[in-house]
Amino acid sequence: MSITSALNTAASGLRVQQSLSRVAADNVANSNTEGYAKRSAVVVSTLIGGGANVTEIRREVDSALARMARLENARMSEQQAVYEGLRDYSIFLGEIGDGNSPAESYAEFSASMSTLVNMPSSSGAQAGAILAAENLVTTLNHASDRLAGVRADVDMEIRYEIADLNDKLYELVDLNTKLHTYQQNTFEAAAYSDRVETIIDEISSMVDVRVSYGSAGWVNLYTTGGAALMEGDQVHDVSYNAGDGTFWAGGQEITPTNPNVRGIEHGTLSGFATLRNETIPTFQLQLDEFARGLITTFENADTSLGATDAGLFTDSGGRYNAANLEGLASRIQINSRVEGATTGTSWLIRDGLGTATESENVSDATQVQLFINEMNSAMNADPLTGINSTVSLSDYAAEMISAQGTTTARAESSYNAARSAAEVVAASRQNVEGVSIDEEMQNLMLIEQSFAANSQMLSTIGEMLDTLLSIV
Repeated sequence: MSITSALNTAASGLRVQQSLSRVAADNVANSNTEGYAKRSAVVVSTLIGGGANVTEIRREVDSALARMARLENARMSEQQAVYEGLRDYSIFLGEIGDGNSPAESYAEFSASMSTLVNMPSSSGAQAGAILAAENLVTTLNHASDRLAGVRADVDMEIRYEIADLNDKLYELVDLNTKLHTYQQNTFEAAAYSDRVETIIDEISSMVDVRVSYGSAGWVNLYTTGGAALMEGDQVHDVSYNAGDGTFWAGGQEITPTNPNVRGIEHGTLSGFATLRNETIPTFQLQLDEFARGLITTFENADTSLGATDAGLFTDSGGRYNAANLEGLASRIQINSRVEGATTGTSWLIRDGLGTATESENVSDATQVQLFINEMNSAMNADPLTGINSTVSLSDYAAEMISAQGTTTARAESSYNAARSAAEVVAASRQNVEGVSIDEEMQNLMLIEQSFAANSQMLSTIGEMLDTLLSIV
């Protein structure tokens, strides 16, 4: 080896070790930085002049693991949105046996009717039945109002989430347009890629996406159904129509719960859409059907009512209107003729709400027994409630609470399972992309030794040159 070759080898060795030390230092400094992928340097021997060069600063990533981690994260986020949306409502609704649920309120009302049928002349029994009916109505009103509040919260969360999603899509576009300013395979390019991948990870928790890269290295994002969210320097703004619950990317519908569009399958937006378009409407229908059952039961069994007279339970004071079922649970009221049970007309619950004057036979419980018989007959609930049509009004409330509790429990179970799967894949991804401090310390020791060896070579060459010059 000539002196020139030796000098080139030693000098390139020092440059390589300098780059390697920077890689190790960056790895150590960013070991806890979110989205940072471990770096490594690709060292290649030079054929001319000897020595070596660092040709690439590589991010240690596994594309398949990254895709899997994003998908599992999207599934977890979807189930989390559903569970957390139902959890607070279920706590408010209560459970069978806790004294606060519609089932408990109905049980109290049913018991008061049993007392009344045995003590029809008792004004206390009459008032007790009316007060129990009022409490039942209040419980239903509050449950319906709370469910409406959950829906309003979901609509608000959807708007916030879409605003964040669009912001991140525009941030990606900005990074795409700046791509040409970064030289490939450099420290700066690696940092750029970290930021891009971090944004995609954040987006994937909202919307599961497919990622493609253009010929110029630009990032393009699509829904798993294939609808474009962002292509190159163009964003297809995501929007939400609160009126019909649809989602759009530009002019293309991507509603998660619509199987006929190229839409979203997972992510928080999918979870919110499931709540908004499926779960909450089902819960509302269950409440409204319960209210319908109460109103129609006491209309059908009350022999004193005329064609336009309202029964014990009313729709804002009127009779039940089959064309106006939605929201009935929030509108159900006690007939004003007995409301408050202190007006001196509590006997109407015994004789019938359409009676003009109190019966002389105050011990006649015939009408009360008709009410009870109707309460125990099949309610014919809408099949969309998921509750058997043969269930009676007396059993419906308990069935409803059980069905809604089961839905919430299933959502919690699905969330826990999805979270476990996401954590397993995230751990595998971290093992590939994460920084091991012990490994980096070992690398620094080797770098130090290599640096010392190259320095020693330069010192030796310097001594050789000094000797040669002294001879001359």
